[in-house]
Amino acid sequence: MTGSMRHLSLLSLAALLVACTGSERPAPAGSAAPSTAARTIAQQKPPVPPSKMDEAPPREAATPPAAASKTEPPYDLAADRERRARTAKEELGSRTQVTVVSDIFVVIGPPGWQGAAFEQSVSLMRSSMAGYMNNRFGKKPDRAISVYLFPSGQPYEAFCKKQYDAPCIAHYGFYQPANRYMVMNAGLGLGTLTHEIVHPLVEADFPEAPTWLNEGIASVFEAPVITKPGEIHGVKNWRHPRLKRAMTSASEKSLARLDTLFGMKDETFRGDGEDRNYALARYVCQWLDERGKLWPFYQRWRDTAESDPTGVKAFTDVVGMTPTEAHALWSKWALAL
Repeated sequence: MTGSMRHLSLLSLAALLVACTGSERPAPAGSAAPSTAARTIAQQKPPVPPSKMDEAPPREAATPPAAASKTEPPYDLAADRERRARTAKEELGSRTQVTVVSDIFVVIGPPGWQGAAFEQSVSLMRSSMAGYMNNRFGKKPDRAISVYLFPSGQPYEAFCKKQYDAPCIAHYGFYQPANRYMVMNAGLGLGTLTHEIVHPLVEADFPEAPTWLNEGIASVFEAPVITKPGEIHGVKNWRHPRLKRAMTSASEKSLARLDTLFGMKDETFRGDGEDRNYALARYVCQWLDERGKLWPFYQRWRDTAESDPTGVKAFTDVVGMTPTEAHALWSKWALAL
């Protein structure tokens, strides 16, 4: 991250990266410190050739023998978790810390990392997942995900170099859905952690979600506030100056509108204005969340995406205004933050 970052030019590695690893990530660790009121972390197979007929015509065409089926064994979550833990210790050393969060996240800390810091990360994941799964996301992934947490940049980059023979594709952290790995530099703050774990949740619960919604929701929780068990919200963070600059710029003002998100193609979101689009999506989602509308909107759109691909109808039904009609109210709120 939930500093500025860019994808590597190594396309083979970047292709593995989920849409989540955008051009920006959350501010350094200071913005993620707890407060007294609440914890804020600011083949298709080739056709089988027909069998050759005998020269004399048979009475019936013989049915070729069925090919031996090659079915995969049923997925075993517990065995996968154990395999991932074993792999981590082979990669990092026998004293590697491993714990499981929410049944699916195999959280990994390298040897030598202070126990309290690792436990803080684990505790934050548990609290965040309790909020995410409390009437927000409808389901979570059913397969294990490895979460590598490194205490600083040096071991983080060393892991990427050893694992991928390339630098890490993001400064703060990233998620690769292909092998279900999250890799993070936790020394820069834990906002990356609460951002990145949103992506596999969206992937499982609303796979048709556009990038702007996926990243918008994830970015809200770069600075989460957990007021009580099962609750999680987001507060203003380091993306706001970029949004405000766009909203007050003659050249960007028309691009920094709430309604520009609806129907925005993923490649447009990831284009030249990616940093602006991140900020816009984030603050639209925060505005909705403050009004108790984010999750009803998300759920309505998820459940009606086939007939409402842009989400305009879901937004209108939940908010009571079209995105265009809501822009003025949102704009006033965003500029006043």
